[in-house]
Amino acid sequence: MYYPFFLTYILTGLFIGGTVFYWALKSGQFSDQQRARFLALEDIGPQAGPTSMRGRYQLYFIFSLALAAILASIALLGYALFFS
Repeated sequence: MYYPFFLTYILTGLFIGGTVFYWALKSGQFSDQQRARFLALEDIGPQAGPTSMRGRYQLYFIFSLALAAILASIALLGYALFFS
């Protein structure tokens, strides 16, 4: 019945999640685990967003992945409701 829709939805989510995890590994998000536990205790003022072009492209890429996931969810839900 709806199994292909749910499998497509799950596989899309796993692909996007894996892509974001791979990006986090490559950009060093997990490199300093000892310092990470104390970041919530530090009193740092507001900081600006990424200033380099690479940081901006990474930010645009993450937002485009989130938008693609939302649009895929809407399309899959619409297809499941109206064409099945």
